Amino acid sequence: MFDMCDREDSTVLSGRYTARQAAGVLGVSAHQVVQLIHAGELKAVRTAGGVFLVDAVSVASYAHLRKGRGRPFSAGVAWASLWLLSGLEVDWLSYQQRRRLLLKLCEVSADELAWLARRRARLLRLCVDESFFEVAQMRLVLSGVSSKSMLNLGLTMSSNRIEGYVSERDLDAFMCDCFAVAGENANIILRAVSDEMPVDLPARAEMPMAVVGVDLAASAVERERIAGIRMLEELLSEWRN
Repeated sequence: MFDMCDREDSTVLSGRYTARQAAGVLGVSAHQVVQLIHAGELKAVRTAGGVFLVDAVSVASYAHLRKGRGRPFSAGVAWASLWLLSGLEVDWLSYQQRRRLLLKLCEVSADELAWLARRRARLLRLCVDESFFEVAQMRLVLSGVSSKSMLNLGLTMSSNRIEGYVSERDLDAFMCDCFAVAGENANIILRAVSDEMPVDLPARAEMPMAVVGVDLAASAVERERIAGIRMLEELLSEWRN
């Protein structure tokens, strides 16, 4: 049985906007919303009549993350920033890339970091029958609302959503084994990592702290977003000291 918070979160996570409604939320024109869809910043489906239905979660996430400044990091630099803040070794950047990143991490805010690192993986929102949740959890590197770090933040790990990462090469097998489909009432927040990325996904059951932080910071659920920003602020402060 889910509590009231679970039901409220499900409502937030299942909605769709028209382009005009999304424009009203973001304070931009409907034409700009369409441009954001084509740029991959907003997720949407197109009806048979050619109308865009925009995923409400991606609208909420973009509304929060766009507070950041600058062009987003490349995927490799994004992963490096999160690995460094989590106290892990980074050996895939050139000297110049590493130097620029270290300087950037000395000045960015948590909001800005969430914005800069947002293109680290391909985001999918899927529907899976809850009878396959255990299988899904075993196949993914858990993060965000599925991370044990939620308990340290004073939050409860979600019982009706799963959030995690999978490599692109394992994505089809995950979809097949869990009978996952795209749909409006998504209960799996999945990020597929390019096989070219150097992060050691297969060796992990859960993502490092900074990755959990940026995933929570992108949440449409306000208390989760605030917790993610707070986690990133603490990691940035510790790293600088």
